Amino acid sequence: MATHEAAGEGPIGGEGPTGGDGPAGDVRNELSGGQVSGGVVQARDIARLTIGAGAPPPPVRVPRQVPAPPRGFVNRTAELAALDALLAGEPDTPPVAVISGIGGVGKSAFTRRWAYQVSDRFGDGQLYADLGALRHRGGTEVSDVLGGFLRALGVHEEWIPAELPERASMFRSKTAGLRLLLLIDDAEHAAEVTPLLPASRGSAVVVTSHRRLGELLLSGAVPIRMAPLSADEGTRLLAGMLGEDRLRAAPAAAAELVRLCGGLPIALRVAGARLVQRPAWTIERVVGELTDAARRLDRLAVEGKPVVETVFEAAYHGLPPGAARLYRRLGLLPGPDFPLGAAIAIDDDGGGGDVTALLDVLLDANLLDEVGDGDRYRFHDLVRLHAARCAEREEPAAGRDAALERVAEWYLGRMAAADLAVMGTRLRLADHGRRLALGGTPFGSPGDALDWLETERANILALLRGAAARGWDEFVWQAAEAMWALYYQRKHYADWLEANRLGVAAALRCGDLAAQARMRNQVARALLELGEYGGAHEELVLARAAARESGNRRMEAAVLESLGRVDLERGDLDAASAAFREALRVNEDIGNPRGVGLQTYHLGLAHSRGGRHGEAAAAFERAMTVLTEVGDELLQGKIGIKLGAAYRSLGRPADAARAAGRAAQIMRDRRVPAEEARAWELLAVLAGESGDRDTARTRVRQAITAWLAAGNTDRAAGLREEHDL
Repeated sequence: MATHEAAGEGPIGGEGPTGGDGPAGDVRNELSGGQVSGGVVQARDIARLTIGAGAPPPPVRVPRQVPAPPRGFVNRTAELAALDALLAGEPDTPPVAVISGIGGVGKSAFTRRWAYQVSDRFGDGQLYADLGALRHRGGTEVSDVLGGFLRALGVHEEWIPAELPERASMFRSKTAGLRLLLLIDDAEHAAEVTPLLPASRGSAVVVTSHRRLGELLLSGAVPIRMAPLSADEGTRLLAGMLGEDRLRAAPAAAAELVRLCGGLPIALRVAGARLVQRPAWTIERVVGELTDAARRLDRLAVEGKPVVETVFEAAYHGLPPGAARLYRRLGLLPGPDFPLGAAIAIDDDGGGGDVTALLDVLLDANLLDEVGDGDRYRFHDLVRLHAARCAEREEPAAGRDAALERVAEWYLGRMAAADLAVMGTRLRLADHGRRLALGGTPFGSPGDALDWLETERANILALLRGAAARGWDEFVWQAAEAMWALYYQRKHYADWLEANRLGVAAALRCGDLAAQARMRNQVARALLELGEYGGAHEELVLARAAARESGNRRMEAAVLESLGRVDLERGDLDAASAAFREALRVNEDIGNPRGVGLQTYHLGLAHSRGGRHGEAAAAFERAMTVLTEVGDELLQGKIGIKLGAAYRSLGRPADAARAAGRAAQIMRDRRVPAEEARAWELLAVLAGESGDRDTARTRVRQAITAWLAAGNTDRAAGLREEHDL
């Protein structure tokens, strides 16, 4: 995969007598004997020898993704024993179990409990994916799940391939020899699971599904069928929630409640939660509500008995009006979870009071779950389905669209604020003034803004897909434009391409030529970084034609810059320089100082690639001056790394160290670890060339830490090996 700039430019430590070649090249250094273990030093003549232990490597990241089992778990002795048998013996391939059964039967709770019990058997960690939650409204594909697994195993997004087959291949390589437990929840088809299988017989895979997944069984997976709870088990589950005394007061009603719930743990938990929330209610009252068959006719059927959604309906009708309204509207959200701000936006016209208080009501009713430590929430997938159906039944179509439009506006406001925090005063076609007001307070720092975009990435992509289907074309391309801040810095190439291709289609539909140029340009930049130069060039030819026809000269200059970047990566330095100079002239004509500084920087890159270090340094200095005046700190950091390298080539080490040191600090503050690592590597080279070996080793360690933060474990390992750290 090619990126827009070469990673790790320049050697660490330089060349010289200590580099392995020199006048003593005929000296032989050999070992003999049967085996050698541990550190060895062998030399012809030793005047002084100092041996010290290197710094220990950073701790290995061990993912522990499987959620904790729920309270009140009813022991499934036979099923747990069947899973334990999965680990017996020495299988040739990772053992796979398929836990199947009706929705809500307790498959997830069961497998999480087992994972907790056997966690010590899998020293390299546990990986978890809830495919049902991620599948909802097209939020995420199997390729995205693989990307999440690779990130959990230490691979940075920049190094994760865009396509599913390559991701699956990398996952198999990363898992070879590991002892991992993979828990895959709510699979629909075997094809969703096969790419996620690891390549280590010491690992195990447990899949839950309401289907039997026959193709996996044909491949040797072990089937384990989950039946509903027995009357006794269901009663014990209720006793754990309500207390033994309350059940002893109405044993027949408790047994009838278990029967009406079909022995489904999810239904029993929702019904029990209503009784916990209302201590004065009797069990008979809930039984009476569930007995009414008329309320179950068009509900979710479980083995022909429409029980589960009846329980959800009972819980829903027990909510106060404001909480009920919020509940059904939240069912319209397209992503796997949602932040507090989205909940406030979707209920903005309700007038029902504090949304946080309404969310607390839903949490108390066990209709909603909190995610992590922050203000984030998620539905169980069946509860979400019920909430969405309530919205379809009780909210008019225009009201549903209006609620989603409010959410889209809220997201775009936050995206605009994040874009501004990260990218500063870059070219933007969208007028984000009104949306910035809707988005609330600005972000505290560029790093905070990037982290928010990262957290909301799946939700935003799902919202883009839904908006495209509804024909909300202006929102689609404006949201894709705002997401540049994340995609360019964190390299989510699959999302980058999909979002901006949706943006191209939206811009074409609404006839906005400048937006067409913008979207095609952003598609091309992703293709460029992926090394697909031909595809990038094709997009840019169309983008330039649209920019010219639109009359937006600043947009035309941006496309010229991208054309120059393609030529630069192809090695056509003359063509690249010509494109950058033309873009520079356009920016000078229209009075855009940031564009002037940016194109001057690109000319410096062309000079540097051509070995013209004096011209490169002069160009970088001019660009730094301009971009300092306009306050673009991010570009100052990028320029500082290149300027430091140019100064080093010109024999100006002190100037090089100052430029690279400032760049390292900027990139650390902005949480762009790959660029930070490149700055530390350059500083390590400079320290080594000055003879300051201690400082050089410190800078190498800082580079290793930054590469690990960026997910580039290979580069970190290479530096560790090269410098014996």
